[in-house]
Amino acid sequence: MVLAALGLAVTLASSLGSAPAAAQASPVQTCDLGELKLESGASIPNLRMTYITHGTLNAERSNAILSIHGLRGNRDAQSFLAGPGRAFDTDRYFVIQPDTLGVASTDPNATTSPTRSGMNMNFPRFGIRDMVQAEHRLLTECLNIRHLVAVTGISMGGIGSLQWAVSYPDFMDAVIPIVPQANATRQTNFIWEAARQAIMLDPKWQNGNYPANDPPRRGTGIGINIQNAFGFSPESFAEMFQDRASVERFYATTTDQLGNATDARDWVYRTWAIVDHDIARTPPFNGDLRAAARSIKARLLLMPNCFDQLLTPGESGVMEVAAYAPNAKIVDLDDIAGHSGNSTPRSVTIIAAEVRDLLQRVADGRPGFTGPRIPRHWSREDRCPN
Repeated sequence: MVLAALGLAVTLASSLGSAPAAAQASPVQTCDLGELKLESGASIPNLRMTYITHGTLNAERSNAILSIHGLRGNRDAQSFLAGPGRAFDTDRYFVIQPDTLGVASTDPNATTSPTRSGMNMNFPRFGIRDMVQAEHRLLTECLNIRHLVAVTGISMGGIGSLQWAVSYPDFMDAVIPIVPQANATRQTNFIWEAARQAIMLDPKWQNGNYPANDPPRRGTGIGINIQNAFGFSPESFAEMFQDRASVERFYATTTDQLGNATDARDWVYRTWAIVDHDIARTPPFNGDLRAAARSIKARLLLMPNCFDQLLTPGESGVMEVAAYAPNAKIVDLDDIAGHSGNSTPRSVTIIAAEVRDLLQRVADGRPGFTGPRIPRHWSREDRCPN
């Protein structure tokens, strides 16, 4: 089994299967956007965004799909969904996968971040809407794309794709958020504050101004594993590990791996964006989630997981959005891997089937969705089954 917690793919020693191999992608490309003015009034100078693509953009520039990665992911993280015959069929669609604003990758050539800008903790804080604005500028200014078939994303990418539906309601035909949230909960605030404090208590943190060759690797690994305690469900822990010793070995190994592979400063900034986010605060909705949901014009295919303990579907507003968006369907991945259950073979099969059906309906000009608007096994629209 391959589990992915907010873009983190950890292959377990006791593997039960794996996600399909990545599709053939373009070389990494760069879009120079200059100044990005943020919602706060601050600005990021000299913004550059890196991205890869799968498939071919047609002459009308009308077959593009934007696919957005999660918190710890990068431009490659969504590639398991793109390829001939996959959820996003690259024989038909042009799939764009950017390194999103502030990406926590240690790649020095990736999209602008606090670290890669050289500004470190002087970098202005940004939010999910700022990330979406940067992606919109990438599409319109560098790729000359004015309309998308779909926007999709997993976890933080799912949060971003749902924000796309509210910020740019006419820009796409479909929006497909996978394990997203509509607004941060107090639980997610607590989880990521604990994770950040683990990083900041590492003596090497140095108030965020650590040198490139000596980052707070230990604290970073511990902090992300605090997140992962909620990224996997209790049922998945029982399935993955035979005893306490195997849990502790896995913890030790992943702590080292995560600390070595993640830029702490950039990861911290991105968690701030998650815990500050609420689509209802998009102007002009003034905190009214139902009004924000009613403004969505695209077909909205929401795919949460009722085993998710990190971005819980009911408490984070996802099911309320599904109830009030004009043209929405909600599909429960129902995978014991929890928040991480978006790339298990079972979930990939569900995602691919639902996405292919929706995109075919869009291509054929047929309205709505196939099947029930909410899962048949749910007793209420706004609540996961017990």
